[in-house]
Amino acid sequence: MAYCWPSLPLKRVATTSNKLRNLADKYEGIFTIKLGVHTALVVIHWEIAKECLTINDKAFATRPKLASSKILGYNCAMIAFALNGPYWHQLKPVRESEVKISLQQLYQLWNKKKSSNCSRVIVEMKRWFRDVTLN
Repeated sequence: MAYCWPSLPLKRVATTSNKLRNLADKYEGIFTIKLGVHTALVVIHWEIAKECLTINDKAFATRPKLASSKILGYNCAMIAFALNGPYWHQLKPVRESEVKISLQQLYQLWNKKKSSNCSRVIVEMKRWFRDVTLN
């Protein structure tokens, strides 16, 4: 007795990218969608993205005020949880100088190891990211 697959009509599978493309066509390149509990802005056209990031950059630069940011981030005092505002602008030069110093230290380490005929330098980045984020 021969078995065969039942004859099913072939349908076009609606993938996520197809659905997003259809939404972009319907709403002319900019729309919001819910990703879990968060709302995300989807921008398709580069002209609209440029306007969002240059003219309206302050509106898009803020982070949402979350209870977890307040609890885990010491009332949004940590750089990873800080909201855009006066405090963030005070932290920014400090962060930039810390990153610059860290990169200089990495370069010095690489230069030192390179002179001892090593082509590669192994660096533990986990500690570096922790220090930059938590300090």
